Amino acid sequence: MGADSMKEQYPNQEVYERYGFKCAYCGIDGSSDFETWFTANFAVDHIKPRRFGGSNEPNNLALACHSCNLYKGWADCNSVDEAKEIICRKKGQARIFHQKYVLKQDSTAAPAIGSR
Repeated sequence: MGADSMKEQYPNQEVYERYGFKCAYCGIDGSSDFETWFTANFAVDHIKPRRFGGSNEPNNLALACHSCNLYKGWADCNSVDEAKEIICRKKGQARIFHQKYVLKQDSTAAPAIGSR
């Protein structure tokens, strides 16, 4: 690899660097190791989706891990904080689904000792 190829930028590099290779919504850090970076499967997200009038301007672009990007979807947000609220709500719904259908736990039962 020549010196010129090391200076080459990839698409949206400034967004990745602005967020320090961390998800703007959950904070997963893709700069710590390859496996975390690979699993996070980062994407550049439009905070306010273009279909709702959002732009490609840098202040409307955030770095999102795959899970947060999926849970946020096309929600009409005006800020990273609004997106975080939506993701938190959907994560709560996913947690209930996981407990009920994966772990087969009754959601009305008291949690087992030592579990959270």
